[in-house]
Amino acid sequence: MKIFFTYQGEQKKFFFSLEVSESSTVSEILEIPRVKRIIESLSHEIVIGVNGEILDGNFKPIPERFRLSEGQRVELYRPLNQDPKERRRQKA
Repeated sequence: MKIFFTYQGEQKKFFFSLEVSESSTVSEILEIPRVKRIIESLSHEIVIGVNGEILDGNFKPIPERFRLSEGQRVELYRPLNQDPKERRRQKA
């Protein structure tokens, strides 16, 4: 099945598709050499999500238990430089 991987950093941006088996978990995707090289090049803590929802174990399962479906997007998030609420206050 086809899934997508993305990381949108300040300096580096990646978006590509991967062909994986039907029962793949997010943690298995993170072990693919191409993805693993990207993770190793990052100097900050990574947060993982699928289709815009963080896999934190509270509302969505942890990456080891989240089974992917066709067309889903695995995302690595970077830390925010500025709090979005504070930014809106400064604009107003």
